[in-house]
Amino acid sequence: MKKCLLFLLCLVLLSGCTITRMDNKTYEEVIDSILSLNINLYNKVGKGYKYYAPRGVVRLDSNTYNDVLKRNDIIYYLYVDVVSYYYKTDINYTKSKNAYYSSNLKYKNKTGYVEITKNKNNLYVQMVYNYAKIETYVDEKDLNQALEDISYILSSVSFNDSLLNKMYEEGAFDSNEEVYRLFDNKEKEGNFLEYVEEYDKYDEQDEAVAPEEEIKIKETTTTTTTRQTTSTNTTTTGN
Repeated sequence: MKKCLLFLLCLVLLSGCTITRMDNKTYEEVIDSILSLNINLYNKVGKGYKYYAPRGVVRLDSNTYNDVLKRNDIIYYLYVDVVSYYYKTDINYTKSKNAYYSSNLKYKNKTGYVEITKNKNNLYVQMVYNYAKIETYVDEKDLNQALEDISYILSSVSFNDSLLNKMYEEGAFDSNEEVYRLFDNKEKEGNFLEYVEEYDKYDEQDEAVAPEEEIKIKETTTTTTTRQTTSTNTTTTGN
């Protein structure tokens, strides 16, 4: 028995695996702990990107660069901005003095921000990191769990450079009419409420969620848009 335990301990040490408990950490510590990791796993694939959704998080819908995910009563609205990634657009964010929590994020050459706003009955969370964004409404008691899920998802986003280069060559990123909106330091939630209303009908049972293999990506335009200038790529802030 002792030899078996010793063998398992050696495997953990040699593989570099670590076990971190999140239930006794503050939400700042949860974010820091996860974004400091090197996550090379993925179990969800989109157009030009892939990412890892933690165990217990299911995908309800996929729409080109937009995914709707859920854990129990928590619904996450994810948007992956492949255009901003391609042009390496800078993120301009000013900390909010009126927010429940507001902070810039920078880990291993990846940047972003997290902002939490307190409503009457819950918290509105928006987190931008690694050229992707997640929005959600969550009860205060579930904040750590939500931030843990969000941090895992956003930090694991990986882009397919070959496919994105091909999309660029085909003119998929050419547009002079549109404006960067993903990295806005905004007060309104855009169409997030529409997703909440649509998917709030799902109960806590996994049977209510369509199987992963049955979900098809719909080729439609995204809600976040882009603008390319002749000199530099810019990020518009505010509404």
